[in-house]
Amino acid sequence: MDWAHIIQAFLSLIFVIGLLLLSLWSFKCLESKGIKSRFIKKLKADSRLNIIEYKRIDNKNALVLFSCDSQDFAVILGATENTLIPLKQQKANNDEA
Repeated sequence: MDWAHIIQAFLSLIFVIGLLLLSLWSFKCLESKGIKSRFIKKLKADSRLNIIEYKRIDNKNALVLFSCDSQDFAVILGATENTLIPLKQQKANNDEA
């Protein structure tokens, strides 16, 4: 095998890795400047669903608290079964007499 082929293969490898790093950097810049500022904010503004909290109970079960249309829900996600629990809304005015 010729030294020229080895050097050419090595330079090709360096070129491909450089292109991958350049594309990764460009995606990161587009995400932080362009996409996040316009597209993602617009999607979040139109979203009716908001995840409040996510907590793993164990390896197979999790608890998710989310709100939809100003009503809160709890979902217990299991390996074989999922359970939706509507939560009571507290009134903004706590003047119960």
